Amino acid sequence: MNDSELVTRVRTLVETMYGGYIGGDRGAIDALLDPDLTMFDSASPALISGMDELNAVRAARGTDSNDSQEARTETALTAGRFTARRIGDVISATWWLRIDAVDANGKPVIPEVVRNSAVLVDTAGPLRIVQLHEGVVQHFGGPEIAGLPNV
Repeated sequence: MNDSELVTRVRTLVETMYGGYIGGDRGAIDALLDPDLTMFDSASPALISGMDELNAVRAARGTDSNDSQEARTETALTAGRFTARRIGDVISATWWLRIDAVDANGKPVIPEVVRNSAVLVDTAGPLRIVQLHEGVVQHFGGPEIAGLPNV
């Protein structure tokens, strides 16, 4: 029950969001998020409720001494395998994300692969995310997980 027009709109939203992320444009991302968003972020085990909590998670990224974020640079985010369908007044969407990175020496590392699901609402402007769940399936540096879809 995939709606191709919705898939195109979701793809546009996701590509805009990840383009903002890789380009450091938080405003581009936040414009696509509902202020009352709930989210399971890949960087936090707790449920995030609203933009204040999301901003606190953002501020804490890379501050843990065990966090290897500093040892790599993300170079590309590639999303694919989109699904989208309308259920009543909301849109349910899923996609896979591959995050490519290089280590401190510039050598590519095994990419992180994340499966995502979202609930979106259709507003007067672009779609807006009201709930997002990011589930890391393959972590940076591996091990590589067999059978993951190509993204």
